[in-house]
Amino acid sequence: MAIGAWRRIAAAGLTVAALAPAALAPVLLAPAVHAETPRPPRAPRAPVAVREVAVINHSQHPVFQLHVSSSDADQWGDDRLGEATLHQGGTFRVRLGRTGDCLFDIQVVYDDLSHEERRGIDLCRTRAVTFDGSTATAPAELFAMPRSIRLDNRSPRPIRQVFVSSASADQWGNDLAPAGEIPPRTVGGLIYRGGCVADLRVVYDNRAAEERRGIDLCATPTLIIRPGWTTEDAPPAPPPAGTIRLVNRTGRTITALHLRPDVPAALETDDLLGALLLPAGTSLDMPFEPGDRCRFIARAAFGGDQRDLVLPGVELCGEPVIDLMEPPAIR
Repeated sequence: MAIGAWRRIAAAGLTVAALAPAALAPVLLAPAVHAETPRPPRAPRAPVAVREVAVINHSQHPVFQLHVSSSDADQWGDDRLGEATLHQGGTFRVRLGRTGDCLFDIQVVYDDLSHEERRGIDLCRTRAVTFDGSTATAPAELFAMPRSIRLDNRSPRPIRQVFVSSASADQWGNDLAPAGEIPPRTVGGLIYRGGCVADLRVVYDNRAAEERRGIDLCATPTLIIRPGWTTEDAPPAPPPAGTIRLVNRTGRTITALHLRPDVPAALETDDLLGALLLPAGTSLDMPFEPGDRCRFIARAAFGGDQRDLVLPGVELCGEPVIDLMEPPAIR
């Protein structure tokens, strides 16, 4: 309403209350105008960049495994150290590539198999993480019952390393081989802490390796290691009671086989093959009772002027199998 109109109303002696409601309607019924509530700003997303972290070992043990993964991941992934070892007081730099993630989890595994973790580390703000062993946790296997395992090496090569781990583990762990090596035709002992069912890996002097999964160490404390003893091969059925199994790996046909106890002045048995032959690459179950003896000396003949093969230290108490093979060449 214009100022001149208000003045004319006042001069006439009228008040606002006396005005007709219709006259005020355009003023009183005008909708109120409300300001829009501002939205909270979005959290800024970290730019994609090359992430890296320096892992520092201030513990009393060397670190032989290091895992770094995004906090959203459900697996640790590969060992970042590879063949390296992070010694006490050392630093190892891990490059994580280009990513927009900031939060990462880090795990180190010490030489005593204990492990220590740091969760939710913001690598957009922090470039170094220190481990001091104060929160390290020992694996359950360290408190498990120790089990004695005997490895009968019937392969032609020495066994340099032996790894035994729980069937549910994703790492082999430490080398459990006895000091030195397990030479061919020798039985070596080792101690493993864990359950009955385990996986085993043996590594020979030429770095070749063989594995067997899901072995029941409680039912089979003595393991016979032969060529071809791999995960693809099912364990052979044992020989029937009262028999021994002859396996010819010499590359030649065996025409006669004699055994004698490995004691002084013992006599040889008659030819166990008789009129039979044992061609190269074949096996044969023969009746034989070792009695109260365990160790024997085997002598295989090949006919003609070929030199006999003499194998000392044949063990028949663990598994009555004789692997007939040429001894490794002396280098």
